[in-house]
Amino acid sequence: MKKVFSLLVLFTCFAIATSAQKTFGTRNGKISFLATDDADVKAVNNEVTSRLADNGTISFSLLLKSFRFQLAEMQEHFNDKYVESTKFPRADFKGTITNIKDINFTKDGVYKATAKGDLTLHGVTKNITVEGSITIKNGKPTVTAKFPIVMKDFNIDGTGVTSKVNADISCLYQ
Repeated sequence: MKKVFSLLVLFTCFAIATSAQKTFGTRNGKISFLATDDADVKAVNNEVTSRLADNGTISFSLLLKSFRFQLAEMQEHFNDKYVESTKFPRADFKGTITNIKDINFTKDGVYKATAKGDLTLHGVTKNITVEGSITIKNGKPTVTAKFPIVMKDFNIDGTGVTSKVNADISCLYQ
């Protein structure tokens, strides 16, 4: 009976070990954006929360009020007129890296990555596909990607300012 119990415990431990996934996280991710038709419309947010699991699950979340502009007036217009950050305080992305099997989390290197998921901004959720890369250095991943955002797709009136922004995300995970 002791042998059967020991064998059962061993198999249970093996099953748990093989199904365990490694999850990385950060609260200091960075998203910057630049308007495609007005180089003066640019901002940065260094308070992005993100999670990445070695099974391909990836997410990030940010407060829109945390974007910083060079001019206070631009920041005010961004929050009040465009993204309406009081009404829609957050932006979120939840998705999966579709080619996760191509990424070796135990070997230093730069790996191309494609993420597919839902981006929620201004109360609108849109399924998107994003190209980026994952750099592994000393067992820690850094994700970088570009998110082209068409303002009207998210019911944001950019008339007179911009119609599209390119958002760059960079997250170093611990």
